[in-house]
Amino acid sequence: MGIVIKGVTVPALMVKLDKEKTLEENLSELEGKLSSAFFKGSMAVLDFSDLDINDEDKQRFEDTLRKYNTKFLGYKSSDNKEKEERKNFDEIKERKSLQVINKTLRGGQRIEHEGDVLIIGDVNPDAYVIASGNIIIMGTARGIVHAGASGDESSIVMALKLMPQQLRIGSFFTRSPDNIELPEYPEKAFVRDHQIYIEKIQT
Repeated sequence: MGIVIKGVTVPALMVKLDKEKTLEENLSELEGKLSSAFFKGSMAVLDFSDLDINDEDKQRFEDTLRKYNTKFLGYKSSDNKEKEERKNFDEIKERKSLQVINKTLRGGQRIEHEGDVLIIGDVNPDAYVIASGNIIIMGTARGIVHAGASGDESSIVMALKLMPQQLRIGSFFTRSPDNIELPEYPEKAFVRDHQIYIEKIQT
């Protein structure tokens, strides 16, 4: 089966360990998955349900997450004794849900969501994507994209090709130049020092 990594909130991840594999096998597989540039800068929750993990083992998994620039949020366990270790995991899930759009958005279409949005497709000119959380576009972003619409300036926008008509994060916005060239690599947009920065996602 292998380790399962799925979105709880973008870019947060649920890392469920494989009980059929050894600790070393789980660690090795986790490193292989986290080496993908797509997961860099993410947040993660470790799910060790049905596994006997001691504090030293937990620390090794936490260190592996941090090694690949993934922020550790806490644990999910079926054991009631572990509730205090979940570090507000339920609050995180409630605050930001994930909506997956498995299609290309045409001009005039509009997506609004209270949480994070993952679009598996393109966002064409004059299409709108508005989210209170983060927005990730597994395609080309050419429309109007607004992350952190409720004022969360820590939200990000990621796209395989980022060239929107307008990009907003919280109350900040920017526009792409008219003669923008098609990007050759994925990019991430974020707010720093009261302005939007766009940087290449290292592969």
